Amino acid sequence: MAPPFLTVLTTPVPGERERLTREVRRRIRPLVKPGAPLPRSSPYPGHFALVRSVVEGLRAIGADFNFNPGRLRELARVVYAPANEALRQAVELKQRGRVDYLVAGPVNALFADESDGVLQFPEIDRLIVAHEWALDFYREAPVLLEKAVACPCGVDADAWKPTGGTDKRIGLVYWKSGDEAFCEEVEQIVRASGLEPRRVRSMHGEHAIFSAADYRQLLDRSAIGIFLSTFETQGLALAEAWSMDVPTLVWDPQGVAQWRGRTFESRSSAPYLTPLTGRRWRTIGELEPVLRSAMADRTSFRPREWVLANMTDAICSTALLGIIKAGAEHPRIVR
Repeated sequence: MAPPFLTVLTTPVPGERERLTREVRRRIRPLVKPGAPLPRSSPYPGHFALVRSVVEGLRAIGADFNFNPGRLRELARVVYAPANEALRQAVELKQRGRVDYLVAGPVNALFADESDGVLQFPEIDRLIVAHEWALDFYREAPVLLEKAVACPCGVDADAWKPTGGTDKRIGLVYWKSGDEAFCEEVEQIVRASGLEPRRVRSMHGEHAIFSAADYRQLLDRSAIGIFLSTFETQGLALAEAWSMDVPTLVWDPQGVAQWRGRTFESRSSAPYLTPLTGRRWRTIGELEPVLRSAMADRTSFRPREWVLANMTDAICSTALLGIIKAGAEHPRIVR
């Protein structure tokens, strides 16, 4: 069978020796550790949310692709590798003439020189960023800037779907940036508005501080969400709230932010926020009137409707596939 048009690669394709080693281990494990469960492995290795969205979105639209093939002969000539180890293997394969067109981003690295400069391989033909404002990170790397194009990842609108309950008394406070005193001040304002503040702690670059199930249950009982983050390249947690039909009030200071010890000027804490999904505020003094106004006019928001029209897995993967196909049909010459 001929390989598909596209391979989504987040773990390197194993060589023959590694594949044999894995098979031997699989066969002897029941003898060495009888009854022991197999180690847990992610169905979407790499950045879970991004990889899940891309893979499930491509499946939903019936795309001609495969995901982490087990043999090199199953690898497509066009490869999307949003994980660094897989990207490095794909670069080597392109150098050997085994790959024709190579796509990376948006989670391989934020800065051009991050992760040992993994984005600077000349073999990379296209670089995906989560939103156009993220192009700012490459202003001093014109080669990357030329390759970069914006495309968000989607959400599973069937999983992130409200149950239809009407008893929504919670004001969810999603705390990702700012000190705890600031978060507590926000919670006091939420409480004064008549809602019960419930905190979700998050951090930039961390994905296991809270469970998706707990977050979903809180959103299902929330009248509104208040998000505290100094920057977002997309804001996937926001999109999940919108999919749950929860409008969001986003702290958007557009000032100095940090990522892994490096500082930069943030242009947005909610790149895809619209009047249908929420409102912005910049100072603590602005929050109370914004919150009261939003609660008084909550029916003007239609966040889930916006997600269904703009940010499902299928919609975002259709856009991604279109970008990849356009580039593969007219590949740039990379010097």
